[in-house]
Amino acid sequence: MRNLIHSFDVTHWGHSDKTIVLGHGFGTDQTCWKPQIKMLLDEGYQVITFDFAGATAKTVEMFDPLRHQSLYGFAEDLIVLMESLKVHSAIYIGHSMGGMAGVLAQNGNKDIFDALILLGSSACYVDHISADYVGGFSKTDIDGLLHAMQENYAVWANGFAPLVVGQSNPYLSYSDFTQNLLKLRPDVAHSVLKAAFLSDHRADIDQLDTTLYVLQTSIDHAVPMAAAQWLADHGKALELLEISTQGHLPHITAPQLVNDAILECLRAYEKTC
Repeated sequence: MRNLIHSFDVTHWGHSDKTIVLGHGFGTDQTCWKPQIKMLLDEGYQVITFDFAGATAKTVEMFDPLRHQSLYGFAEDLIVLMESLKVHSAIYIGHSMGGMAGVLAQNGNKDIFDALILLGSSACYVDHISADYVGGFSKTDIDGLLHAMQENYAVWANGFAPLVVGQSNPYLSYSDFTQNLLKLRPDVAHSVLKAAFLSDHRADIDQLDTTLYVLQTSIDHAVPMAAAQWLADHGKALELLEISTQGHLPHITAPQLVNDAILECLRAYEKTC
């Protein structure tokens, strides 16, 4: 267990019988949650953060190209980690692919989380016209993006950062996020983004029977509102909260707005308990 905690760089914050687990998305690590951690501690929660395989120089040794060729591999890691930590009946807050990993983990072991709060997450990024599903990208779009990563990773990172950040501000500039991307090992980054962007977890969402809240920014080039609405509808979310900002990283670029939305979800959930 000690080796596992070390390998995923697990950090415990505070002491409480109410536990929240935070799962980061692509291009970030657990440090992205700093504003949320402080708020959650002030609200009386115990918080657990960690890094997914390949997200940092420390966790890259945990990355397995076969195991992590799909988000199921990241979900299995999350299940094993939570079981090792003896976490149960917690609330999971996940961003982007980290949110979907939480859904898959919950479907795999329903004792771990009692509620899920997904921020900027998508069940499927590819449009499926025959099913009237808008994911935001064509298969050709994603193939081109992945090819550009392999051709020249640094150039790709500089172009990708503005799309994800949305609006450069004092909390996070395009340059800052570009540097985050450049810290990743290019082959690992390519594999992780491929696993996320080519995934289709609509069937997994239909199976979800856990309390769900969906948070989505008004403008997000990675996840259109239509995809967030689909996720909320099919995941039977108690609420879809629109965060009045733009970009895919609002917990970093607009932390107070995200904190307010999370608090609204937590207070609504407590009333149901």
